[in-house]
Amino acid sequence: MACAVSSPVAAKGLSYSYVDVGYQRTELDAPSDTIDIDSALVDASFGVHEYAALRAGFRRGSIDIPGESTDLTEFRLGARGHYNVMKPLDVYGEALYFNQKLNGSGDGISSKTEIGGIYEAGFRLQAHKKAEIDLAYRYVSGDLDESFIVAGGVLMLTKNIGINVNAAFGDDDDEEYFAGLRLDF
Repeated sequence: MACAVSSPVAAKGLSYSYVDVGYQRTELDAPSDTIDIDSALVDASFGVHEYAALRAGFRRGSIDIPGESTDLTEFRLGARGHYNVMKPLDVYGEALYFNQKLNGSGDGISSKTEIGGIYEAGFRLQAHKKAEIDLAYRYVSGDLDESFIVAGGVLMLTKNIGINVNAAFGDDDDEEYFAGLRLDF
């Protein structure tokens, strides 16, 4: 009876209940110059079912535009569906709503709100007991309206703490890099 009641969400393998905390660098290839965004990011996943997880995120940072001081605040909320194809490999798809607020002083952006979606599909491979490799396609709607290829990995240092790094490369030469800690729960 205990086997029939035990939750596959808590089973060994890839975790879908975690928090990533770290630094994100975004480099946007603007027509006249590159725009850099440095931000702190908190991204959480809550495994609520064998095949589903709720997702939430928060990002706060600054945008480096010559002659301006612009702050960025972003909230994300959505869900991820996932399926174990074979023991070390999961496929997933997710949809996130985002609300991004820009507050600036200077000649350019004074205040702007952007609402859009982030849609991602990919693979998670447990390459080793403590290592994961991820590969995905991401589409961001809204003012950015761009596709990305995302590659990354997680190396677990302990049972619940790991290092997470990833990079996203957009079709408009935009790039996004993340490095931080993963806290499994």
